[in-house]
Amino acid sequence: MYKYATVALLAVAELFAAGDSTVRVEGYLKKVDPVKLSAEWVVKSDDTTGRLVSLSAGDAAIGWQGRRVSCTIAESDGKTWAEKIFSADPDELRQALEVTEALKRDTFERGRIVTRGANELMPIMALWGQDGKFYLKKDFLGAPVVVNFIFTRCGNPKMCPASTQCMKKLGDALDSNPKLQAVKLITITFDPTYDTPGVLRMYADGYKINSQRHRFLTGDKNQIKDLMRHYGILTTEADGTIVHNSAVIVVSPEGRIIQRYEGSVFDLNEMQTALQNITELTK
Repeated sequence: MYKYATVALLAVAELFAAGDSTVRVEGYLKKVDPVKLSAEWVVKSDDTTGRLVSLSAGDAAIGWQGRRVSCTIAESDGKTWAEKIFSADPDELRQALEVTEALKRDTFERGRIVTRGANELMPIMALWGQDGKFYLKKDFLGAPVVVNFIFTRCGNPKMCPASTQCMKKLGDALDSNPKLQAVKLITITFDPTYDTPGVLRMYADGYKINSQRHRFLTGDKNQIKDLMRHYGILTTEADGTIVHNSAVIVVSPEGRIIQRYEGSVFDLNEMQTALQNITELTK
């Protein structure tokens, strides 16, 4: 998903002139305007001016200023859009590739039984959040973590929407509980091709998620596929959607899997009690 060649300025100019094409390019966004949902697209960071492009509300909120990104440039309703924006930072991509390959080897070595059980360490990961920032496993250690999986296009109200709403209620409860302020929430998409950081930003904002506590993560589809296997999440495509099971996994501050709740929803009081017990045991 992330290995794109840098496109020369002339090639980009030809694309804009054509008007009816889309292409994946790398470059920079400058002068991002979150109100007008626009920015200037340039190929080099020191370019003084660039082509005006429209952005989604999610990508405009992230901004992406000063960071190398890859995106699809497309024409729509007489406007030029920068869509499906992802980080193209070389160091981030290198780390993500290393983690993807290491996780693939781990999956292979585990054989038929891949799903991690109680007291096993949570798998490594290198993904991007709805704030556009790059996150590694180490960024979530040091406090209890609650992990689930969704995809934003899910149309079954009893599955992903119910799961996100349940996590939202948990986040709200944690915000008002002084003893559980450090608890972190992670939601990983299993539809990373569509669920870019900008899409996840709009999705999280739509639920009024506290994004300082609750990270929605996306990234390399192969890495996410292996993460799903390690967390016991199964999917299949049918009738134009993704059919899947659901689970919520509780992880200790040291990164060990403590408990697993099957299904899209969980008992809020039971979850808070479990997190309270973990917090007290690690003091």
